[in-house]
Amino acid sequence: MKTHRTPLRLALATLVAAAALGSARADAATCPDGFPNRPIRFVVGFGPGGGTDVIARAVAGGIERLRKWTVVVENKPGAGGGVLNVWLKSQAPDGYIVGVTGTDAVTVNPAIGDVGYTWEDYDYLGSGMQLWLGLAALKEKPFSDLQGLIAYAKENGRATVSVSGINQEVLVKQLADEFKVNLVPVPGSGAAEAMTAALGGHVDATLQGTLHVAQIKAGKMNQLASVIDKRVPYAPDSGTLAEQGSKAAPLEAHMMFITPKGLPEPIKACLKQAIDDAVKTPEYKAQMDKFDNEPLNLGEEKNREVTGRVAKFYKEMLAKK
Repeated sequence: MKTHRTPLRLALATLVAAAALGSARADAATCPDGFPNRPIRFVVGFGPGGGTDVIARAVAGGIERLRKWTVVVENKPGAGGGVLNVWLKSQAPDGYIVGVTGTDAVTVNPAIGDVGYTWEDYDYLGSGMQLWLGLAALKEKPFSDLQGLIAYAKENGRATVSVSGINQEVLVKQLADEFKVNLVPVPGSGAAEAMTAALGGHVDATLQGTLHVAQIKAGKMNQLASVIDKRVPYAPDSGTLAEQGSKAAPLEAHMMFITPKGLPEPIKACLKQAIDDAVKTPEYKAQMDKFDNEPLNLGEEKNREVTGRVAKFYKEMLAKK
């Protein structure tokens, strides 16, 4: 019997080794020979230290560890991501420049006016996370959910909500029209300013992506509603807009990786795989845990579908202004 088992084991070992080798070759085959032969630039559409910048650096680090490439992260902030988008559109589609930006930067900005680009000017490699936006207010306020805020606005003649983007202004106006109440969006220069206004009691509520989470955990704020399409782990009792009787479209924003349009398919496949592998690493999940969020890569086609749908929505909504 022993003489039969040995060849069988050898055969099985050979098959396993061949499968592993084939898998390794398949993985290597996703990148063209010689690519990359110089550093790849991740150019972030916002300033250093922000959420998009942190994600870019986390994914870049993952790619460097897994692929042994050099990935350099740069920042090109301005105009809500518009400065990057205009510049990126004019760059060569060779795979050595990847823009790191948000859904809003390529959908809302062009809906406001002619900014020199549209969402269709880029190729989409993937994404790193969905922004879990929420409507929040100080715990001392006499309301703890969306309907409470609406009732407060009706009783007092109005309620104010600090916001940090056109998309958030649109949502506040949708809610005001839907519930026939005077909800006033108060624009700020960014999420930090909007949060400062809320913490200082200068507004009744605020729309936030991440800054409200620490305040909720500290017991200083309540989340009145999840304004995305689901409840979130850090505020599991806070219902979505739909669950609280609203038909307003939930906000949908993702941190994305894009390139100038026309990227050769073999290079695109290579970069898509590299980004996806990095997003799946334990190190990247650990970074998302710090954000009280989770890794999420929509991939190329889903990113295009979501971005196109959101762009159409804001084009129609802002045309009514």
